[in-house]
Amino acid sequence: MGEMNDRFLGRRQPSPGGEGAPVPLPHLTSAVKTIERRLFDLVKQSAQDELPLGDFVSELALLTQNLERCYRQIADLSARRDLDFDTTATLGVLDRCCMWLYRKIHLERAFFAKLRLEARLRGLISPAAYEVYQELLDVDEQEKAVLGRDPAEIRRLLLRDDACLPPPEAQ
Repeated sequence: MGEMNDRFLGRRQPSPGGEGAPVPLPHLTSAVKTIERRLFDLVKQSAQDELPLGDFVSELALLTQNLERCYRQIADLSARRDLDFDTTATLGVLDRCCMWLYRKIHLERAFFAKLRLEARLRGLISPAAYEVYQELLDVDEQEKAVLGRDPAEIRRLLLRDDACLPPPEAQ
């Protein structure tokens, strides 16, 4: 009868490495922090031209693999039903940190790739053409800023006394 109640209530007997097993939070926290430190070391080395772009990208790929491995463990642990509040909260923090690291790794890869491509482009075209290209990028950023505004901000801007925009060529 007790086994039937346990099954009905969704309780399972602890299995090795499963529910009831110790939660390796210190290990996971340490692993995520190590990935974060390594990312910032790589960014610093790349910014100081101590690390070629190819090596930088390879190292970021390894970091991504390590991050994915950690995240799978976090996701598996988060699915357990025998976690207390503090453990659940810590897993939530680790989850958000992994999301942030994932984005940061990809943004850094894109940033340094753009930087190298921009330098290459600068060497291939005239200074005047490069200046026009920079102006084009500025207009593109302005466009993204306008498109990224939320409705409340647009309403606030429309209600300002000085809401009229200058013509595009004056910007």
